[in-house]
Amino acid sequence: MKNWLTEAEESLEEALIAIADGSIPPEHMYMLASVFYSKWQNTNNSELLEEMNEVTEEQVQHDWSCDEKSKYQYKFHFVSAYLYCFVVAGKVDELKHDQIMEYVCGQLDLFTEDYSS
Repeated sequence: MKNWLTEAEESLEEALIAIADGSIPPEHMYMLASVFYSKWQNTNNSELLEEMNEVTEEQVQHDWSCDEKSKYQYKFHFVSAYLYCFVVAGKVDELKHDQIMEYVCGQLDLFTEDYSS
């Protein structure tokens, strides 16, 4: 699990740097998940990346429809989307993704109580 934590932490750091200039709103940081997956996993499979984009968009939009304030949990949404790319790619199943997310959420500060961002 430690490898997954490192993977999640490093991808999150890189994504936070990518949005630091303000060109991407924090709540849309999850859209970078497939970009970083592609970069770190050395894949250029456009069909796979498009599927990752569609799946993560659907998941985040569902979360937002259940609780519109969840858009402020952009760190969580990014990490979840990034790690879910491994599910879409067939490298882990959904159960393993859930286990990884549980571990990562216990180790990283992915949530905010400040909903004014």
